[in-house]
Amino acid sequence: MAEREEPTDEPGSEPPAPHSDEGSQDPGSWTGGSRGAGQPSSDEESRDPAAGSERHAARRRGSFLRELPVLLAVALVLAFLLRTFAVQVFYIPSSSMEPTLQRDDRMVVEKLTYRFREPRRGEILVFEGNGPGDTVVEQDAVGRVIRGIGQFLGLVPVSARDFVKRVVALPGDEIEIVDGEVRVNGRVLDETYVQYEDQSQFGPVIVPEGELFFLGDNRPNSSDSRSTLGTVPREQVVGRSVLIIWPFDHVGRLTRDAHEVPDRPPDPED
Repeated sequence: MAEREEPTDEPGSEPPAPHSDEGSQDPGSWTGGSRGAGQPSSDEESRDPAAGSERHAARRRGSFLRELPVLLAVALVLAFLLRTFAVQVFYIPSSSMEPTLQRDDRMVVEKLTYRFREPRRGEILVFEGNGPGDTVVEQDAVGRVIRGIGQFLGLVPVSARDFVKRVVALPGDEIEIVDGEVRVNGRVLDETYVQYEDQSQFGPVIVPEGELFFLGDNRPNSSDSRSTLGTVPREQVVGRSVLIIWPFDHVGRLTRDAHEVPDRPPDPED
């Protein structure tokens, strides 16, 4: 009968590790190591998809809140650049430009055209002036905040006020108003946009170089270059009024009347 060989320890071999049920852990549920205490394992997230979804949503909300100040700063900068160089929305608080512009209208003013050419007779412009009365108001809240900051820093004049009028005479023009009839360089303007009877008298005067002469369409009820405003320096022009956007029943492009008049004859004394 053969004898049973007893196991011998061979060089380089290791004895089997003792096995015990005590302290055994399921690797899938282990929370130590690189995961950190309290962090759920992928198995737990797979067993509870709703909890994983909530945690993911919470992380996204936290990321959005951290990015919100940056997004607001970018929006303010873009609004500032848009308002400064491209377009601006104004609110009409008076009747000085009726019937073309009604009280409470909102209009868009674009600022690019006059970077490439000069204003033309008959166009409706917004400009900064220092006279009293029928100013227009900037409707954009962001623009009002930026203007306030600019005034605080001394970048925008505190007394700056915006007016909307129609330019009727250019630098060097001779303008005269006789019984409400406007004459520029001796020619009577065909002003189809004037609907209210006017018997005013003015001039004749020569518009100084570098300045513009403005009138409101509602001649009996307009503070303009005939009185409080006088002629306006070209550099005070903000932009050209192009579109009414509110109210809906008054939406439309603004009139583009271009008055062609002859040049003023030279003064014999010049």
